[in-house]
Amino acid sequence: MPNWSISLSYDFKWNKLDSDARLFVFPHRFTNFLSFATAFDYQRLKLQASVLATFVKDHTKTLIDGNSKFALSPAIFVNFYPFSSKDFSLRAYVKKSFRMPTFNELYYTEVGNALLKPETAVQYNGGAVWQKMFAKALLRRLRVQADAYFNSVDDKIVAYPKGQQFRWTMLNLGKVHIKGVDLQAETTVQPTTQLSIITRLQYTYQQARDVNNPSDSYYKHQIPYIPWHSGSAVVGANYKAWQLNYSFIYAGKRFNQQENIVYNYMPAWYTSDMSLIYTFNWKKTRCKITAEVNNLLAQDYDVILNYPMPKRNYAITLDVTL
Repeated sequence: MPNWSISLSYDFKWNKLDSDARLFVFPHRFTNFLSFATAFDYQRLKLQASVLATFVKDHTKTLIDGNSKFALSPAIFVNFYPFSSKDFSLRAYVKKSFRMPTFNELYYTEVGNALLKPETAVQYNGGAVWQKMFAKALLRRLRVQADAYFNSVDDKIVAYPKGQQFRWTMLNLGKVHIKGVDLQAETTVQPTTQLSIITRLQYTYQQARDVNNPSDSYYKHQIPYIPWHSGSAVVGANYKAWQLNYSFIYAGKRFNQQENIVYNYMPAWYTSDMSLIYTFNWKKTRCKITAEVNNLLAQDYDVILNYPMPKRNYAITLDVTL
């Protein structure tokens, strides 16, 4: 119908994992997806609703009959334009999600955890977007958006190094409450017809607390390796066949274990990267050469405890599109 549509879809997925490791279980998985969705679009209001049914059955060499999982994942999305120009919009959604652990997370040698449970979450999000186009001005485009969200996650799947030699380990964190704010801004400035400058700014405040067991010493502590504050800034200039980019990434303080104590504290880190791109045609072939300088200021930082990242490093890439 002109303003209303519905859809029904089905997908089947088959996964398997082989290995020459001793006593490997050779898993394979059958997954059936059945989805019903509807959308309504009338003047300043857009509504979407859907429900996804997921049927999963895993088989391994030692589990002949299989391990079955079933989940329903409903979702509702609303987008509203208060003004006729549609430069400004309000949006919100509520959805439930379901994620099975991958075979790597379950069975990868010395990393996987065969006892991992599926991750489920209920997500709430509300936000606003304002964007404006300017036809003949120096500032051609401006877009600003803000979102606030709350996620309640059960059996959250995380990976972080622990134990002997800080090897990666997969585990479920039980129940985690995540709330935060995302702010983004983007501008396009065009001084001349051949030169354009695009700037993108992004900031995130995120509080991700372990709320599984009040008797735990780390109850309501921030989960490992999740900073409260993070952000980035990207500036790109395009001139004819040339493109120059600069990016700045920041991650605030965080902790490397479940207990937020001084011993587990990790300081904030930041890095700057630059790239120069030249695009050209050779005969009928599209070519692109990229020269990069990463960690431009040669900062010392660890994303993961005891795994220092490279200092200033360089790369040259050639892309050929046939």
